Amino acid sequence: MTETSNLNPTATITDVVSQIPEAARAFVVKATETGMERAARVRSGAEGVAATVYDVASVSMNGTAQITNSLMKAAHENVSATLGMIGKLAGARCLGDAATVQLDFVRDYGKANVAQVREIADIARKGYGDVEKAVRDGYAKVVPAKAA
Repeated sequence: MTETSNLNPTATITDVVSQIPEAARAFVVKATETGMERAARVRSGAEGVAATVYDVASVSMNGTAQITNSLMKAAHENVSATLGMIGKLAGARCLGDAATVQLDFVRDYGKANVAQVREIADIARKGYGDVEKAVRDGYAKVVPAKAA
């Protein structure tokens, strides 16, 4: 029977390590370096994703703030128009004047509301377009393009 290895249960770690072939040590060193490189790439990618998420959130919050501002402005204009109409009704001298004030108010109020809705829709459309662009740009930065 041929003995292929010289196992010594009392051997020290140094003795055991010295028996490991150089190729195995080189493999472990190379695997460690590769692992560190991949960990660095993952970290860099994660930082890129975090920056993209931050950019998208910032663009989204800006759009939301603009929509909220427009809604508050529209509400203020509507309250002002309604209070103005009430003031005009108080000055009406007859039922005909009151009806004219009311009809003028309804016509002007409707036109103003249509304009307000269009303005808010335009802001929302632009905001969602900006968010979509930010997502696309961020995705392109984080995910490398495939070679053709």
